[in-house]
Amino acid sequence: MADDVPFHTLASEDDLEAALRQSDDEPVVLYKHSDTCPISAQAQDELKSLTGGGPPVYRVVVQEARSISDQIAEHFSIRHETPQAIVVHDGEPMFNASHRDVTAAKVRQAAA
Repeated sequence: MADDVPFHTLASEDDLEAALRQSDDEPVVLYKHSDTCPISAQAQDELKSLTGGGPPVYRVVVQEARSISDQIAEHFSIRHETPQAIVVHDGEPMFNASHRDVTAAKVRQAAA
């Protein structure tokens, strides 16, 4: 699907473990997306602009992998929201934003 191009898929425990391992080397974004929410569509468009200069973005589509979304919330003790962007570095959350606060500028600044 063309919408997936700038994002890494986050649909399994293995995907989540890979993202957390990558966070040991550089900040990564865990992005929770809802296919039915217009605010999520807007946030996704924002995060697409990070391609080629921003942190890697791992996207979980909540309707397809709610258990992974819940696992992220539990692992970091961060209340689940959609859309939601969590910047993780060294396995720890450095930034968390939801709804209209999910912007490329804020994520880029948090990951710098």
